[in-house]
This record gives sequence, C-alpha cells and structure tokens, in this order.
Amino acid sequence: MDHSEASRLMASEKYLLDELSPTEIEAFEEHLFGCQECALDVRAGSVFLEHGKAELANPTPKAGRVTAEVRPSRGFSWWRPAFAIPAMAILLIVVGYQNLVTFPAMKGALAENKAPRILTAASLVSSAVRGTTPSVIEVRRGEPFFLPVDIQPQSAFQSYVIELQNPAGGVQWSLPVSSESAKNTLTIQAPGMNTAGHYEVVVIGRNAQGQNLEVGRYPFDLQFARAANPEP
Repeated sequence: MDHSEASRLMASEKYLLDELSPTEIEAFEEHLFGCQECALDVRAGSVFLEHGKAELANPTPKAGRVTAEVRPSRGFSWWRPAFAIPAMAILLIVVGYQNLVTFPAMKGALAENKAPRILTAASLVSSAVRGTTPSVIEVRRGEPFFLPVDIQPQSAFQSYVIELQNPAGGVQWSLPVSSESAKNTLTIQAPGMNTAGHYEVVVIGRNAQGQNLEVGRYPFDLQFARAANPEP
C-alpha cells in the first residue's frame, strides 16, 4: 500500500475505528513504518480518541454554572475548549517526540537494514542421516542468521510449512512455502533470538486433502558468542 492508496481509502481513520480488513491492516501497518504523515495521523487520532472518551465519560458540570442537558455530538464535542486545549497541547508533545526520537530511530533502523552486512549461516543436516550430530551455529544474542533449507519436492504435496521448534518443544515461528518455491534451496533469514539451546527446523507437507505430514527434520544447536573484552 502506497500513500496515495492509503489517503484514498482513508486508511488512518478506518485503522483507528477497526474498519479495515485483516489484509488491509497488514498492508497499512507495513506502509506506516515508512510514512511519517500516516504515522502522525494515527498517533494524533489515538490521542483525540482517548481524550474524547475521557471527556464524554465525565460530563459533571462545574459548580456555579447552569447547564442544559445536551446530547454529545461525536464531531463537535472534540472541539469544546475544555477538551480541545489540553488535547492540542498533548498533540504538540506527541509531534515533538516523533520528530526528535521516533522518526530518527525509524530512519536509523531503515538505514541499518539497507546496509550490507555479514550474517552467520547454519549448515543443516537432516536428522534422518545416521551418525550425524546437530549443526552448531554461533551468533550474538538477538542477531539474525541464515537457515538454508532444501526440500525434496513430492507430487503428493501442494504446499509446505517450515517450522522452527525451540528448546522447550514449542513453535518459535512458521513459514508457508509454495510447491514452486520448494524446487529451489530456500535461504531463510531467521530473526534474532535470546535463548540458546537445541532447535529443530521441521518441514511439513500439506496434501490435497488438507493433511499435514512431516517431510524432514534438521536439528542445530544455537550458541551465543561471548562479548569481546573491552580494551583497557
């Protein structure tokens, strides 16, 4: 989703009101990461919504004033002076924080992602091969790494799923793979993790009847590199 499409769909407003479909939400959230204007719209709208709820939930009039019972209007109640002034002050704080902290941090993260760097890759060996020991991969804590996976395509399967099982036996993450993609070696960039131990890459095939059958299992041990000692 680009900015023109987001503006046409009024995506910021519909996102806050939960009126977007799951697919639109995913596309808009990806767009938010690189669009300062839409990110500002969402944050500003969040401020107004939260304070609008607080204002409407506290209708007690000030002492000494005669008030008439007025049904709150969704549009104009936002701009009553008692609410609009503090809301605008908070909005200015939000804008300042974004300009000084949030947006520079986002730009730094984007620049880091675009910069070339060397990542560690695991050499995975199927557990079906007798006499093999799990591969060992050593990375810094939280650093991503590569998992090259070869799937032996079988006509019985229409698609595949690759799962990473953690030391506790749970699924750390899963990745759907089409039968066409499975014809080539898959190089998966695994997100950084904070727990060392024994992991297993599990390949699962899905047939036309919707049944899932394990195709392969690739174990490896994840270790964290020790931080270098600082020079005196």
